[in-house]
Amino acid sequence: MSAVLKPTLPLVEVGETFTQQARLGDDEIRAFATSVHDHNPLHHDLAVARAAGYPRLIASGTHLGSILMAMTATHFAKPAADGRPRLGLGMGFDLRFRAPVYADEDIELRWTVTAVEWKERLAGWIIRLDGEAHAARGPLLDATGTLLIRARPGGARP
Repeated sequence: MSAVLKPTLPLVEVGETFTQQARLGDDEIRAFATSVHDHNPLHHDLAVARAAGYPRLIASGTHLGSILMAMTATHFAKPAADGRPRLGLGMGFDLRFRAPVYADEDIELRWTVTAVEWKERLAGWIIRLDGEAHAARGPLLDATGTLLIRARPGGARP
């Protein structure tokens, strides 16, 4: 790869925040768990979930984590605040489950950019983010993420 000059302005700013709302129904929880071969009955059988002390089905941890990670791909495929096109590539995520995610509860997911650093060797910006998911009853998940953000080739927009 030929050397790429560091752009004058980063494509991402510390403090950039994005959110999404989610609500996972019984059928969606069962379908996702099945699609990832998670056969834990807490994700499939309401009677088993209730017998284990849960009021409703609980979502697989990979379900909420996947939604949170997908948010970064979607957000950084959109232009920067100044209109410059960009692309993001996930480099790593760390998820910490705080509480079960129940079927049919409203969930707010949020990411905030905490660090931005130009990486010459990768011809892009390495960014770090803090993420979280909350329901009315409290925190469900905390996360950190590292992504590579580059200018979209040819200036094409999504």
